[in-house]
Amino acid sequence: MQMRDSDVDLLSEVVFRFFSGLDQHDHRSVAKLMARKGTWQRQGAELVGPEAVLTALEQRDPKRHTAHLVSNLRVETVGENSARLRYYMTAFESVADADQTLGPPKMAGVRDCTDDLILEDGHWRIGCKRSKLLLPAM
Repeated sequence: MQMRDSDVDLLSEVVFRFFSGLDQHDHRSVAKLMARKGTWQRQGAELVGPEAVLTALEQRDPKRHTAHLVSNLRVETVGENSARLRYYMTAFESVADADQTLGPPKMAGVRDCTDDLILEDGHWRIGCKRSKLLLPAM
């Protein structure tokens, strides 16, 4: 299938919106990016579907602030209703004190990520999200 720039933009936007939502504590927006039966391999558990993702994210410490940086993003394969994206994700985190002052940032690691997207109800959604550690935290 011939890829247009607009197709690449639409697919890439799913990845960017996912991590932007995480960093902004917008858990509902993140969950909506999941397909109905989409899976996310997260912290040793498999989350299935938007509700499971929302439930897990609502458990995050609200004092923990993150910045997820995506690099080397590429569309590896694409079909009529599916696509695979690969990228590196570098995560930074900081924890706020009682005054909401952020502590020093810590590099939480670099992960080698794969997102399999599916076209569902006219929107690209995450069918399977997985990653493996590339470089450990500092």
